[in-house]
Amino acid sequence: MVDFGHMLHQRGYVAATDGNLSVRLDDERIMVTPTCMSKSMLRTSDMVVVDLEGRRLAGNRDVSSELAMHLLIYRLRADVKGIVHAHPPTATGFAAAGLPLNQPLVCDAYRRFESAGDPLR
Repeated sequence: MVDFGHMLHQRGYVAATDGNLSVRLDDERIMVTPTCMSKSMLRTSDMVVVDLEGRRLAGNRDVSSELAMHLLIYRLRADVKGIVHAHPPTATGFAAAGLPLNQPLVCDAYRRFESAGDPLR
């Protein structure tokens, strides 16, 4: 998870302390990244292990308030083994502006999509 956190940050999918990752260790335990920490600075010792109710079993740091979303997914989907929750700055900007991600912003892009059969529709 440390390596994936570093990759998310290096590729610009998260900024500052945004986003979080988790992985199912077994039927009863989840490892999750801590809150308020840049994914570029994660170390193995920063990871936190919780049960499916969110109770900390191991680790010294606090977990994100978004842990509840991860735990719900794990409880509903036994086939899910890991979750990456990112906040790409560009996508966040679109969301804040109320703009959909599947619409071309300039006419040149629209013409290219139109001639290619518009794969976004």
